[in-house]
Amino acid sequence: MRNIALISFLFCLLAFRTGDYLLINTISSEGSSMTTDNLGNVYLVANDELKKYDPNGNLLKSYSDKVHGAIAYADISDPLTIMIYYKDFRQILFLDNFLSAKGDAVLLDNLNLLQPSLVCNSYDNGFWVYEQQDFQLIRFDKNLNVANQSGNIVQLTGIEIKPNFLMESSDKVYLNDPESGILIFDKFGTYAKMLPVKNLKSFQIIDDNIIYSTESQLIMYNFKTFEQQSMDLPIKNSVNARFEKDRIYVADSTSVKIYSVK
Repeated sequence: MRNIALISFLFCLLAFRTGDYLLINTISSEGSSMTTDNLGNVYLVANDELKKYDPNGNLLKSYSDKVHGAIAYADISDPLTIMIYYKDFRQILFLDNFLSAKGDAVLLDNLNLLQPSLVCNSYDNGFWVYEQQDFQLIRFDKNLNVANQSGNIVQLTGIEIKPNFLMESSDKVYLNDPESGILIFDKFGTYAKMLPVKNLKSFQIIDDNIIYSTESQLIMYNFKTFEQQSMDLPIKNSVNARFEKDRIYVADSTSVKIYSVK
């Protein structure tokens, strides 16, 4: 699988270096944050609204619930079970692939959490919470019972952390601290190691590769071989970029541009 991701990325890298790419569509996105799923769909979050577009930039669905306030984060790692986090109200809501609610919102205050700062989806309909009060990851199962805990991460690592991003991929959990790097845990919350990739806001995991963007480049870092590949983006003021199959999605302050490789 890693070779497939690497070959696809290198193919896109060569195409972008030679200018052999095609602008498919431009989506207006002023004030929005952008992410994608592994099917190539695009998601924009702005205030209380989540919009879903197909890989060609056509609007498919939208979801909004003003009662819960602004959406702080949307986890699209499983396009069939989308998590949205209303941080101000400390609530999680799960949506299906049609952006319809799957049950009632989960009230984090009812789970004895004092400072839940980050959340993400987990396997078997569970979810992770980073509890800032005691610097630990807590996994809840589908019945809202505590299934796993990491313990105090500061005590485990000796590093003061201020994480800004959390995700699970395959059998690993990734907690990003911009100043220190990416902390990796197994699916039970056991700390494994830290990757010295700093100053990130978010990233993708494809096989053994971390993919992240700068203002002008998309970078793939293999955390087993420590090899790094990069491609120049077609715009130089990107605030976020994503890679899915034969598509590159580049967001600036006003729009998301979708490119395909010829």
